[in-house]
Amino acid sequence: MLGALARAEAHKQETPTEREICRAVGVSSSQTVHHHLVALEGEGYLRRREAPSRKRRPVSLTEKGWRVVGEMPLLGRISAGRGIEAVPGSGEGLAVAAEILFGVGGKERFVLEAKGDSMVGAGIESGDLLVFDQDPSPPDGSIVAALFGEASDEVTVKRLRRESGVVRLVAENPSYEDLVFGASEVAIQGRLAWTLKKARR
Repeated sequence: MLGALARAEAHKQETPTEREICRAVGVSSSQTVHHHLVALEGEGYLRRREAPSRKRRPVSLTEKGWRVVGEMPLLGRISAGRGIEAVPGSGEGLAVAAEILFGVGGKERFVLEAKGDSMVGAGIESGDLLVFDQDPSPPDGSIVAALFGEASDEVTVKRLRRESGVVRLVAENPSYEDLVFGASEVAIQGRLAWTLKKARR
């Protein structure tokens, strides 16, 4: 429920009605949603303001609420090897966190940790957290997470190039050779949306 509210707030949309929240979270009773909203407000996760209409009452997440929706699962590690620096804070930082979580277009997102230096030319270095949109068919030239190998049990982050029946996974480091596969030998899992970096001490 917090996720649905956060998505609307992040994209500066109207607060969803209780019936719209029902559909978003798979609950049949708007009364149940109402009770949950009251409870979340009482526990300090959100603030409800005066309603301009009976159907739609503006809601905003508190810092505590943003911390909850700001958690994303780390699904694994990915072979690679710098990106934008994300610095947590208040105000605008909360909107940035929501955009990282939810993006646009309703695509699911997942996170992998980069290991290695094959993509340093694209600003990706070892230890960065890479946020991908799930997308099995991204545009040519995208930076992607790709599965390959006989059992499709190896995963890498590379730039995608398609060439007459083959898929070329291009490194952004001249020390590495490109990986070339038949179209059926590689499965694209997602397209890079964000590169998150920890502060360097």
